Amino acid sequence: MNIVVRSSLHLELPSVQKVIEIAQEMVSENRVLNTENLYNLAKSRLQIPRKGLLRIIRFLINKKILVEGSKFTRGSVLDNAYRKRIYNFISSHLGVHFSIIKRVIFSETDNKSGSAGQLLWHLKMLIKFDYIKKVNFKKYTIFIPAELDEEIGIIFFLLRDKINKKIIDLLIHEGTIETSEVHKRIDETRELIYYRINDLIDNNLLSEIEEENKTISLSPDKKHVLVQIFKRSINMKKNKI
Repeated sequence: MNIVVRSSLHLELPSVQKVIEIAQEMVSENRVLNTENLYNLAKSRLQIPRKGLLRIIRFLINKKILVEGSKFTRGSVLDNAYRKRIYNFISSHLGVHFSIIKRVIFSETDNKSGSAGQLLWHLKMLIKFDYIKKVNFKKYTIFIPAELDEEIGIIFFLLRDKINKKIIDLLIHEGTIETSEVHKRIDETRELIYYRINDLIDNNLLSEIEEENKTISLSPDKKHVLVQIFKRSINMKKNKI
């Protein structure tokens, strides 16, 4: 009896799981995943109609559960402890850029001898299987979980800067303030404060509400998001990363 493939596919379907199991068997033998070979092997074992089997394989490729030409599946790519550590770090420390990842991961006792090339390869694997994504922002390369919006990732990145964080904290509590007063309130040089404020305005996190007196506030359309991200960034800071 043929296995019926439903019109709406999802990962929990028995037919989908059976194809995944066959793919995992192939890569566990250190074989590169080839969709034609996968189709032939699955066809010989499973009673799934040709069109249905092809649709399942396309579904798994599109979902990045399987990647053509790889020796891994999405389920096995985190079996590597080093790669899993990188993914967990990126997931729990949102907005980190490459240099921070390199410093922290290489500081682990068993990874002190790791190379930047090795780290890049593992990052590419995580991107390939849709665990993380790369965001280019100014001169930095930021890595964030695949499901996180890029704009949110950039905000987390900007709030990793201690002066930006102080400015946002001040405006969360004050609402509005004249630009000329900010450096007095948070004890930083005027030049540094003005540079950060202009940068935050350019990134639409702050608004100038009175141009003549240079009064600033959090951007109305970003205020709620900024407050939530600020709270989380404080928690990340407690971990000293």
